[in-house]
Amino acid sequence: MKRIYETDSYIKELKTVVTASGTDDGGRHYIELDDTIFFPQEGGQNADTGELLLCGTDKRVLVLDGIISGRNKCSSSVHGGQGSSQAGTEGIRIRYIVSEPLPAGTEVVCKLDWGPRFDRMQNHTGEHILSGLMHKRFGVDNVGFHLSDNGPVTVDFNKQIRYEQVMEVQDEANRVIWANLPVKVSFPASEELKEIDYRSKIEIDGQVRLISIGEEAKIDICACCAPHVALTGETGLLKILSVVNWKGGIRVSMLCGRRALEYINREHDLISNLAKSMSTEAVNVPGIVDSYREEIINLKSELAGLKEKNLLEEACRERVIFTDDNIPAPVMKNIYNALTERYDGFVGIFAGNDESGYRYNAGSRDLDSRDLAAKLKDAFSARGGGSPEMIQGKVTAGKEDIYRLFAGMGEK
Repeated sequence: MKRIYETDSYIKELKTVVTASGTDDGGRHYIELDDTIFFPQEGGQNADTGELLLCGTDKRVLVLDGIISGRNKCSSSVHGGQGSSQAGTEGIRIRYIVSEPLPAGTEVVCKLDWGPRFDRMQNHTGEHILSGLMHKRFGVDNVGFHLSDNGPVTVDFNKQIRYEQVMEVQDEANRVIWANLPVKVSFPASEELKEIDYRSKIEIDGQVRLISIGEEAKIDICACCAPHVALTGETGLLKILSVVNWKGGIRVSMLCGRRALEYINREHDLISNLAKSMSTEAVNVPGIVDSYREEIINLKSELAGLKEKNLLEEACRERVIFTDDNIPAPVMKNIYNALTERYDGFVGIFAGNDESGYRYNAGSRDLDSRDLAAKLKDAFSARGGGSPEMIQGKVTAGKEDIYRLFAGMGEK
C-alpha cells in the first residue's frame, strides 16, 4: 500500500483499487486499498473520512474510519514521547471502515473530506511548533498529545513550567507561524538518521519519517506519521487556552487556525455582550464584575444575619426548627447552640425540603446526641455523625415525619 498522505498532504482525490475486503468482529464492513490518501487513526488524532466513487457508476460509499490492522515489521512509537504515533513506516496495513461492502478488485476514486483534514493539519503542525520551542527553551519533552476534533488540543510536558513562560512561548510560536517557514517531510537513511538530532529519538526497526520546520536553523525536527501543512503560515495562529499541573509536569490546551479563530470570536462575543448588558466598554467589565461580586458577598452576609435573627426568635417558641437550604453552616450551629441553651432534651435545626432532604444540626446538652443519630438512621437512613454534644448530617424524610420522631422521644 502506498500512503500518499505521507509525502503529499494536499491530494484530495485519488484513483485506486480495493485489494481486500471483509467484515470485522463488530460486524463493520472494511476494505484495504492499493494506494491511499486517507490517514488512519494514529499519532493522537482521528482518521480521515471521505467517500469512494465506484468507477463507471454513480455509486458512492462512505469511508467512516481507518484503523491500522498490522505491520510486516515492528515499528516503535516515537511522536509525543510515549505511545502516540508510529513513525516507522514499513509494512503498514490499513483497514478502512466503509458504509457498505465492496469486493476486492473494485476500481474507486477516493475523495477526502478536506475540511477536517486541513483542520487537523493546522493543529498538528502548531503542536510541533509549540513542542519544538518548549524543548529548545526549557529542555522539556512532549510525553502526551491528543488532537480532539471537538475540544482543545492537549499537549503534556514532563516538567513544571510557569504559565507566564508558556505564554512567552505562545508569542514566539506565532512569530514562527507568521514567518511562513517551510514544513518538510523526509525519509533519511539509517546512517544519515544517526547524525540527526530529532525529538523522541528511539530505536526504530524500519523507515523513519521526519517532519522538520524552518530553514537552516530548524525550529523543530520530530519523527511523526501525520499530515502537516507545507508552510507554517497556513497554521494561521496558535492560542494557548490553559496550562495546568499534570502528572508532575504540565498539560497545555491549545487551538490553531480556524478553530483558534472560532474560539476567539466566541470569547469576543461573550465579553462584548456582557459589556453591552452593563452599558460599558469591554475593558471595564472585570472591574464591574469584581464590584458585583463584593456586593453579592455583602448582601449574602446581610441576609444570613437577618435569617439568623428570625430563627433565633423562632427558637424561643420551637425546639425543632425547619428552614430553607440557603443558610450557612455557621448560622445553623449558632441556632443549635441557642436551642440547647433554652431547652432540655433533644433539639434540632433542619435546612432543606421534603423532596431533596435536609441538612441538620441536632442533639442535646444533657443527653447523648448519638442516641438521636441512631434513631434518625433507623427511621430514615440518615447519614452523619458527631459527638455526645451534637450530631450533623443529611436526612431524606418529610417534615412531619421528623416532627413525629422527636415527639416519640418525648421532646416535642
